[in-house]
Amino acid sequence: MTFKRFRAKDIVMNTIVTKPEINFLVNSGSVHYQFERTQSGDFSNNVKHIPSGHVSLLESNINRPADSLIYPFIEKSSTRYAWKTISTSRFDDNTQFLYGDTLTGSYPDSASLSRIYIPSGQEFSTDVGTDDEVAAHGNKKYISALKNSINSQDNLGYGISYGDLGTKEVNLVCVPGIFYGSQITRGTIELEHYITGTLVSKATDKFSDGRLIQVSGASSHNNEQVGVVVYNHGIMALTASWDLHDHSPEKFLSTSATSPPKWTNFGTGISQAGTQLAHSTPTGSTYLVKFKGLNKIPTMTMYAYSQMAEDNFSSNPTFTTTLSSSQTEITTDGYHEGNIKIAPINKSSYADYEEHFENTTYISKVGIYDKYKNLIAIASLATPVRKTEKRDFMFKIGLDF
Repeated sequence: MTFKRFRAKDIVMNTIVTKPEINFLVNSGSVHYQFERTQSGDFSNNVKHIPSGHVSLLESNINRPADSLIYPFIEKSSTRYAWKTISTSRFDDNTQFLYGDTLTGSYPDSASLSRIYIPSGQEFSTDVGTDDEVAAHGNKKYISALKNSINSQDNLGYGISYGDLGTKEVNLVCVPGIFYGSQITRGTIELEHYITGTLVSKATDKFSDGRLIQVSGASSHNNEQVGVVVYNHGIMALTASWDLHDHSPEKFLSTSATSPPKWTNFGTGISQAGTQLAHSTPTGSTYLVKFKGLNKIPTMTMYAYSQMAEDNFSSNPTFTTTLSSSQTEITTDGYHEGNIKIAPINKSSYADYEEHFENTTYISKVGIYDKYKNLIAIASLATPVRKTEKRDFMFKIGLDF
């Protein structure tokens, strides 16, 4: 086996930037991702075992029977390893888990859009610990946590600031990072609200500065700001409370009382996080959330060379006509190693003619080693290449992270 050192020009570092287009359709309380419909598999179940509008994080258990799903497990032992969902007190409670018991997890894990409704009111609790304590709504912590992230977008040009968001009515539409990668691409967000199939309002970040602007709908509110977007975290905070339609009230905020559609109830039907808001399923409203992600993939391209008259010896036992161990001899005079005859593998294209011997090997793999000669990667060729002493090769190896 021959070791060769990569030269500086043999390794090229690069970054691939992709901008996948993402669509979420919300209709009658159901979310549809990329307009997909739930498909049945060979075993009368969902192919991916995930709800509509979700993406599988690990893509495990694809099209498997529901009673034969694979799952992660840990055995309770003195190592004290456990799943993060199991607290220390539960782990130590021998009525729940005994040593030797199997602690199981579940697959598949999935992700989808989520929504957090934050009503207007004080941002923080006051007079905590006293009889006069006034508690803030449980969801206020979510908007407070975004203060630094929103203020950090000042450099986009317009001067986005947190301001009084902590006390206003806010509708957070949250996109998990698995959908957009590094961040949502600026200038690509489109939020559309349809009523019985007719577009009644649309908002975009047309200035690419973090502001969401209404571009279609009631003319009196067109070109007005309806909220802000935090590109790095995939969060859209909608704050506009004007009516989007006068004649289509639904139970967006309550199971009993109706209210007109607004940007603050946009996306009703998306799975909620935090303290959930009770509402009915809107049957007349359909929502479309569109954007492009920005995914940066670091890549490394390595050029490995096999020059002429190099790499023409193999440790494979079939490389010689006899086993090499039979060619050695240890006597009182010393150690003697006999000549080893290489097996001829070159063939003639003519009948009854023997070609002249040519030292030939076949290269099937290229190993990548670190500076301590530890094998860290193997590049396998789809078809081994024939290497003679008169031929040289360059192998282009790609690795992404």
